[in-house]
Amino acid sequence: MFIRDDEDKKDKPSRTDTLFTMAEYCQVFLTAHYIKNGEDDGFIPLIERSKLDRMPKAVAEEMDLIFQMAIKELEKWGTQPEEFFRKMEIGEIDPVSDFIDTTEMRNALGNVVMRRLRIAEGVRDEEAFEEAKKILPEMRDNLHEFVSEIMLNAIKNVAKDLIRNEIPLDRASEVFNPRVKAIAHQGIITDANPDRLKMKQLREEQKKKSDKKVKYDPAWG
Repeated sequence: MFIRDDEDKKDKPSRTDTLFTMAEYCQVFLTAHYIKNGEDDGFIPLIERSKLDRMPKAVAEEMDLIFQMAIKELEKWGTQPEEFFRKMEIGEIDPVSDFIDTTEMRNALGNVVMRRLRIAEGVRDEEAFEEAKKILPEMRDNLHEFVSEIMLNAIKNVAKDLIRNEIPLDRASEVFNPRVKAIAHQGIITDANPDRLKMKQLREEQKKKSDKKVKYDPAWG
């Protein structure tokens, strides 16, 4: 595969564009997990860029919370899934900000940014703190984009499955419990994790309602 280099590209990647890779985003979630559980953040395992396969399961479990939040939002728009996704994409609905702007996530992000500045640029202590403060808003926006992409892809698949099986979207949480299945440098694979038995029950329930409506429809005389 041919990949062109960026030597002649006018718009060069910014400092904040290159500071994080998948490893650092995962480190933010792991750090938030430790902070929320009141564990000593001085002993948080370091997720190495070349060893994503060794990261703690807690990273995936923390990311799963994104999907739980998104399912709840989707259920509020049970009869208007297209409107839900439209508003999500233009920013009128923004559950991602509610998720990443918690004290735990903001502290975790700042922690990982400072660590990366020490490693990548050699700045330490007070200087690292001040530099992190300067770029934190941009890094927060990058995290928002990262989380939004994961969430939208997973929830769109859930919505398609519900519609295909003629199950109301406001009952999504009864059928699906989305979770992270795999994490790689290129992206994250999610599993809708459906309850097949519950899906069958709801499908049959909807069919009975539909049949009953047709049977007693006055239009049939």
